[in-house]
Amino acid sequence: MRRCAVRASAVALFLAVTTHAADAQDATPYDAITDEPARAAVRTIIADAAARGLPTAPLVTKVREGLAKQAAPERIRMATALLRDRLAMAAEAMTPSRAADELTAAADALQAGIPAATLRDMRRIWPSKPLTVPLGVLAEMVANGVSRPVATRRVRELLLKGATLTQFAALGTTVRRDIAAGLAPDAAMELRSKGVLSLIESRTGIGTASPPLRPTGKN
Repeated sequence: MRRCAVRASAVALFLAVTTHAADAQDATPYDAITDEPARAAVRTIIADAAARGLPTAPLVTKVREGLAKQAAPERIRMATALLRDRLAMAAEAMTPSRAADELTAAADALQAGIPAATLRDMRRIWPSKPLTVPLGVLAEMVANGVSRPVATRRVRELLLKGATLTQFAALGTTVRRDIAAGLAPDAAMELRSKGVLSLIESRTGIGTASPPLRPTGKN
């Protein structure tokens, strides 16, 4: 029994130490903010996000990024508050999903200038499939210079046609390479998305049938 008690004490001590270390690590981003009002505000923003069921990891990352860049405390507070608001908008658009990665991708899309209405439309097209990858590709394409109308139209078309997540990821990679090689962003998006659509159509047989013969009027 004495061995069991010692072993239990050791486990309890280990858990206490690791929990304390985790708490200290979580507290680091806030404690490193030199301005006390800004520090308290950031804590409140993240606590509010947690209470609303929003992912807090992106907010903590945002704080860390601001600290790494030696941004002013007020600027860190504003950036964190704006991200919290985008996550809230994303949660509304992505309902009923509450997946952290999907909400984070949706928030990034909003930051890239994609309207919330577009996110809701994407959710309607894929009501039960994860949109993390398509949203990421959409935001990345806009960030790389593809116009929002072209990027949105092409991603929407691929969603409707049932493109796979692998195809979406490959699309983002090839368009990014084309742009780096000097191709106009919109042209790269149009070219590569048409290629994906061709693969989908060849797989499903859509658009591959020969057109019906029309009568010529001659006997």
